[in-house]
Parts: sequence; C-alpha cells; structure tokens
Amino acid sequence: MTTGYILAIFFLTMHTTTIHVKTDVKTRNEAKKVAENHGLSLTALINIVLKQVARTKHLTLRLDEEEPSGYLIETLKKSEEDIKAGRVSPEFHNTKDAIAWLNR
Repeated sequence: MTTGYILAIFFLTMHTTTIHVKTDVKTRNEAKKVAENHGLSLTALINIVLKQVARTKHLTLRLDEEEPSGYLIETLKKSEEDIKAGRVSPEFHNTKDAIAWLNR
C-alpha cells in the first residue's frame, strides 16, 4: 500500500513585460554606474522609477543643476538678518534648558 501526500503546490508566476528603450551608450553606461553604486542593476533602477510613478502618479525630474528658489533665497536673507540682530535661540545641551528658554 502506497500513500502519497501532496500538501500544497503553489505556482508563482511573475507577470512581466519587456520595454525597449532607445538611448545612447554614454547615458546607459552612466545610469548603469549610478545603479551599481546603489547596489542595483539598471533594470532594478528602472523598475523602481516606474513603480514610484505608478504609485504616486507623479514624476519629479531634475533637468539641470538645482538652483535655490526665490523663496529659499529670501528666507536665507531673513535668517541672516535675524542672526545679526540676535533673534535666534542659543545652543542647548538638554531639553530642560530649551523649554525654560521657550517659557521665558
């Protein structure tokens, strides 16, 4: 008498597709280096970007060197004025002193 046990058979299939992207060799190689520096393959990096776009319905691209916004520049100027005028808190080494300064 033979008894066969089949507990469970799971078929896991990845539903994948292939996207063909044309780009120049230099761009591909530079992107691949960036991916590798983060421990990723170029495919994994592209999948991360695609999943983020799909999840957030938003795409953030930086097309040139980042420039500070007008708001940031103005805020920094005001901060410099506050520092010069002494309108800043001192450095605290514990929360008790910080709270005491705030409640003064």
